[in-house]
Amino acid sequence: MLSPASDPYYEAQDEVKEAIKKMQSMHANWKQLLDSENTAHSQRFQDAHAELAGELRQLDMDLQDISATISMVEGNRAAFSISDAEIAARKRFVTESRRTVKEYQSEVTGQRTLSKLESDKKSLLTRSSASASNSGARQAHSKDNQDFLNRQRETQMQIMARQDEDLTEISASAQRLNNSAQIINTELKEQQKMLEELDDDLDKQTEKLNFVMKRMGKLLKTSDNKQLCLIIGLTCLMVFLIFLIINT
Repeated sequence: MLSPASDPYYEAQDEVKEAIKKMQSMHANWKQLLDSENTAHSQRFQDAHAELAGELRQLDMDLQDISATISMVEGNRAAFSISDAEIAARKRFVTESRRTVKEYQSEVTGQRTLSKLESDKKSLLTRSSASASNSGARQAHSKDNQDFLNRQRETQMQIMARQDEDLTEISASAQRLNNSAQIINTELKEQQKMLEELDDDLDKQTEKLNFVMKRMGKLLKTSDNKQLCLIIGLTCLMVFLIFLIINT
């Protein structure tokens, strides 16, 4: 009969027990993440789920190997000095271990887990769609604001351009008025000069007329024909001078 130290079954059994403890710890962490986080969004859950599923598959293969060795021993009883009780105990260990692994596999791949995974996936898609919609709305609102600002800027630029044109036109009008004022001022100065010259001419002609009138007064005191002719001539001269004064 093989001793426990030389029988490879016991080493394989210890490895399976350690693997089951490790799997149970991994399952506890997996279940906590399953219940508390969105499985479609949580990278921690996805990593834990993949590791737990891999550990369960490895346990299942290890138990299959142990079961195969038990079957080989049963088929060659003469070559192995193992009692029936030992074989039964080994089969019992494999059966119980498989039952444990099966329970955890059923929970990992069961309907409750699948429903939670599907629900989280839909929730993530809904949030993503809403986020995309909100982002699109924000972008549209931002675009509307930018378009409004652009229109306002263009309107202000047009108003400023019109104001510049009006100022240019006003400046030109002021320049024209200044030129006209200078021309009028020049004409007024010329007319003032002409009036002064006319006043001078009137003064001169008035002095001449006074002189003539004095002479006529003296001449009228006589009845000589020559003097009368002279008076008539002087009268004509006076009329002519008056005509000249009026027309000059």
